[in-house]
Amino acid sequence: MQVLKLEKAEDVKKLALRINKEANMGIDLNKVVFLRSRNSKTSAIARTLTLPPQWRYVLGDNVLYIIEVVSEKYDKLECSDKIFVITHELMHIPRTMKGLRNHNYKGFKQIRKISKELAKVLC
Repeated sequence: MQVLKLEKAEDVKKLALRINKEANMGIDLNKVVFLRSRNSKTSAIARTLTLPPQWRYVLGDNVLYIIEVVSEKYDKLECSDKIFVITHELMHIPRTMKGLRNHNYKGFKQIRKISKELAKVLC
């Protein structure tokens, strides 16, 4: 049985900072931790998690969200696809930093267009 391994994902954080700036998303990424997982059993390429109130009480309000990329799937993507994935994950986080947006948020309908424009600048 393979054990889940986690590590900080500085490359993903750098990409998210550039996307946040270029797309004017207005998210405080100082409150987001970026992780890379290995041996995850999820079918997702990446996921955004919010810390429950109990964890925020114990740890403080410095970290509110985790964006995890699954190494086996994310790392082999082309630059433009990585931009799509990270833009998608960032869209789950509202500017207010309260809760998570679901896929009904209007921004998700424009994600292909937004990520293509970002790829022209960032890739």
